[in-house]
Amino acid sequence: MDNIKLIAFDLDGTLLNSKKELTPKTAEILQRAADKGIEIVPATGRIWYVIPKFIRELDFINYAITLNGAKVFDVKNEKTIAKFEIPPERALKMARVFDDIDNILYDAVSDDKGYIRRDFYEKAPAYMIDEWQTRIVLDNRKPVDNFYERLADSNGIQKMQIYTLDQKLRHNLLNSLPVVFPKSEFSSSLPNNVEINDKTSNKGNGLKCLADYLDIKLENILAFGDGSNDLSMIKAAGIGVAMENSCRELLEFADSVTTDCDHDGVAEGIMKFCF
Repeated sequence: MDNIKLIAFDLDGTLLNSKKELTPKTAEILQRAADKGIEIVPATGRIWYVIPKFIRELDFINYAITLNGAKVFDVKNEKTIAKFEIPPERALKMARVFDDIDNILYDAVSDDKGYIRRDFYEKAPAYMIDEWQTRIVLDNRKPVDNFYERLADSNGIQKMQIYTLDQKLRHNLLNSLPVVFPKSEFSSSLPNNVEINDKTSNKGNGLKCLADYLDIKLENILAFGDGSNDLSMIKAAGIGVAMENSCRELLEFADSVTTDCDHDGVAEGIMKFCF
């Protein structure tokens, strides 16, 4: 029970319930773990400033793994510990391929700022699963007239994301795009998305970088997730825990399964392994 030194967790579908809330019970258990000296680390596909304010303002959050591991961040010192980005020339090739696919739209993140084609921005609500996701995209993606130029001028692309409500198409993209772009990582965290990072960028690699930085052994890390973009982290951690609401792949590889995000699954898992 005293072996856990760091707890990493996904946000949507994991730490946060289906209403995107941090329940009082889970907040209390996180505080108790932090009081024991355990590092509490969000590991998310989101940009840091898109993480809910009530999470960012928790006093015990010292580090974060953002954009699926593209950035490992020292929060208190505003210092980048590690970064893993898609080269602009590859991002341009992907954008040209994506432009030939019907029934999708896509965006990109560079230097912690989101960008999207202006025509995609205008029709984005029709591709989103709910009002929450619509607001995330519209509030945090800047529409640009020349998307190719924006990619070419970047130092590196932290993440790209495809949106489609066509489940057959989404499944096909998750299987076919890795063959076309083997140096990129393809995963999903929501029923309508495909998330694209550099092959070196995933939550598991981000977790390893942070563990090295803090001189913590992977065997002393507890991690929670629910989506395929959490799989590398679940595999890397000493104890990888899948939420009951996880995708099948994660449930197969996890060391343990906890209750779902609407029944304080993270809190239950921390109680089981840390107290």
